[in-house]
Amino acid sequence: MASISKFNSALLTVPNELTVAAANFNINFSLMKVEAPKEFHGLRDALSRIRRRDAEEGLPHITARTLGALFESVIPPIPHLTTAYGKRVSEISQHLEEASQHYLPTGLFADRAGPDGTSIWAAATSGQSAIAVHFLACMLARIWKPTEATSLWAELVERRKEQIHQAYNSSNATGASAIMAAQQIFSRDQFSSWDASARSWLQTADSVKCVQQTQLMLIINNIHMPVNANRDPYDGVLRAWTSALSAVERLVSGVPQRVQDGAILLAISSWHLYPDIQVLGDVIQDISQKDELTAGSLLTISISAPSATRDGIFWSLPLSRMRYYSPPVTVERHFALDTSRITMAEFQVVFLGAVVGRWARLCSDEERWCRLICRRCIESDKFDTSTP
Repeated sequence: MASISKFNSALLTVPNELTVAAANFNINFSLMKVEAPKEFHGLRDALSRIRRRDAEEGLPHITARTLGALFESVIPPIPHLTTAYGKRVSEISQHLEEASQHYLPTGLFADRAGPDGTSIWAAATSGQSAIAVHFLACMLARIWKPTEATSLWAELVERRKEQIHQAYNSSNATGASAIMAAQQIFSRDQFSSWDASARSWLQTADSVKCVQQTQLMLIINNIHMPVNANRDPYDGVLRAWTSALSAVERLVSGVPQRVQDGAILLAISSWHLYPDIQVLGDVIQDISQKDELTAGSLLTISISAPSATRDGIFWSLPLSRMRYYSPPVTVERHFALDTSRITMAEFQVVFLGAVVGRWARLCSDEERWCRLICRRCIESDKFDTSTP
């Protein structure tokens, strides 16, 4: 009888041990590190000590590893693109390192001096699928504002988790890494940090590749093209991302491509790979970008008629994670040479704030001052129209 009780107790402890083991694997899964491709070693050497540690062991690595596992099954093979991108980020990093040899960083932020390639190195040490996810981060950071990109990441991850759970419950083949990644919990701060690192890198790379980037932007400025017409955020983003990955992979491999939508242009501007371009308009123009990484490739673009309302590439999506307890907010963003400039209406608001802010010592009610200004403007208009 004692033996039977002991056997029953042993049976009861097995599930607990399996649960603990699974939990430990679930925690350690996101900390797994792989050997980064050698093409990325130039970036590694340029990173500060703290940034490299964060990329290999901290939250950026966890984010890259988990996102890579979540989306691994939807990512097309991109071996040539990965190699070319590794060479490009190493080239940019080495250029910055050579330019900064004349001074040594000191002070409070010395450990974070240099290029912010944290998300890139985190992705490179997390596998090729994580590098592809970094590509998506750059595309979103290029055209969307930080809060909008964070909202998109939240929706993409939530929808992808639902797909994985549905596939698993339907007894469809599902990778173990995807199942483990679907159990992870993401925070908006995590998405925000991931997006911020990509934005920082875009600014750095833009400054180094300013000639080729400006030439590309001048072309984009004369194009009026949507990224795609899909209004579903998840399907639209995945379609733009995967189609851009496949197209640029073929470009880097030397296969000519024709622009079908704005996704590929958004991609090459975000990944700083510059194929030669043939522009089909009233006059055919051949533009050589002299990029060794895309030598022999040709991208053909047809310029459409000028638009009075939209310049460059535009993307419109309903963002359901922008605000709590509210319906989706439809947002449209443009990507062109002058999209970083504020509009005249925005400048007027800034000017009004600067003026009213100086009157705070007399009266802290800004709304009252604004009403006074509006009333004076109306009276002034009436006076101007009444005078001959």
